[in-house]
Amino acid sequence: MKNTKPIGLLIPVIILLIVSAACAFSFDLGGQQETAEPTATSLVVNPTPTSEPSETAEPTSTPPGSISGKLSYPSEFIPPLRVVAFRVENGAWTQKYIYVDTILNAATYQIDGLEPGFYWITAYTVPNGDGAPSGLAAGYSQAVLCGLNVDCTDHSLIAVEVKPGMVTANVDPADWYAAENSFLPNPAP
Repeated sequence: MKNTKPIGLLIPVIILLIVSAACAFSFDLGGQQETAEPTATSLVVNPTPTSEPSETAEPTSTPPGSISGKLSYPSEFIPPLRVVAFRVENGAWTQKYIYVDTILNAATYQIDGLEPGFYWITAYTVPNGDGAPSGLAAGYSQAVLCGLNVDCTDHSLIAVEVKPGMVTANVDPADWYAAENSFLPNPAP
């Protein structure tokens, strides 16, 4: 009697050999390795759902933005300033603000951590014995955009838009020439 194996067992072995050979071929490219150019991708990580709701889960939030600009003062020096971003909605202050204090002769500022939205920017002199009067104010106003010359008579503040995760630059509170009380008072004197 002849020793024969059932052909039904040989077929899976043959398929396994073919698949193995194909995989080996796809990884061996003659010593060359294919590379792809890096591309920008976004990764969304979804947590694994649990059977019970979590009390510590926080809602997703929009990343904050920033405002930055150059500082000035009508003198030979720039006194320490308090630069305030007033949150504005529908052309009115919402009673929300955030500020940064600068040091003597600081030429720039940046306010971080701002919710996306619109802001008025005003700088106030801060007393520290450097000779600058306390409480003077300069704004980022229409007069700044006009060039701050004698013909620039509109001193209304400009609502600056802050976008999520972005820095809104070149917001220079340089209008030191507006009439007294043209801008909001310093909220944190």
